[in-house]
Amino acid sequence: MTPKSLRIALGPAALALCCAVNAQAAIDKPVVGHVGFGPAFPQGDAGDTVESGWALHGGATWMSPSGPLGLRLDFGVDWFDIKRDVLNLIDTEPGSPLTIEAPDNGDVRSWSGTVDLMWNPSNKGKVGFYLVGGVGIYYNQYGLSENGYGTGYWCDWYWGYCYPTLVEGQYVIESGNSWDWGLNAGGGVTFELSSGAELYLEATYHWVDTENSASWVPVTFGIRW
Repeated sequence: MTPKSLRIALGPAALALCCAVNAQAAIDKPVVGHVGFGPAFPQGDAGDTVESGWALHGGATWMSPSGPLGLRLDFGVDWFDIKRDVLNLIDTEPGSPLTIEAPDNGDVRSWSGTVDLMWNPSNKGKVGFYLVGGVGIYYNQYGLSENGYGTGYWCDWYWGYCYPTLVEGQYVIESGNSWDWGLNAGGGVTFELSSGAELYLEATYHWVDTENSASWVPVTFGIRW
């Protein structure tokens, strides 16, 4: 192999090595962003009311320059479908006492904003871990809906006119919301990428001071950068 061909062969490897050396791990930066998505599993009384759902969370962490501690702000939404056997107990027409007119669908959403203390020790390998815990505000919503038809408009853009028509869909027949406070605690495992960003898998327990104390565990897979 000639010196020229050797330089050509080693060029990409040298570039990759340079990038790996210069890449800064996410946890070594003063501010670390994160976003993740995954399933959410209701616990306790909530598990008797709603099905397993989904979670979307993201935010940022301010890391201490002198230690493994950081302050994390996390914003997210967790949503669940109400179980069929629970819906069957709800009477949407109490004026008909001989029958129960159950809603066709129901869902619950919890929008959260939490302030967490993070412990994230630095490590020399590609795999790391962290622990989080803190307090937050939760905006909880529920809705009951019916499948049916309603009036709407369909527009013919070619001829330039609109006319009323029937539209099939879900129609909210009852809804409610509340602001509540809550606590959360959990941890995650990180997998460093060559770019310095990290993939992470996190499980966090949320307890919310609702009327019946709701709790659930979102398990999110995401990226930190």
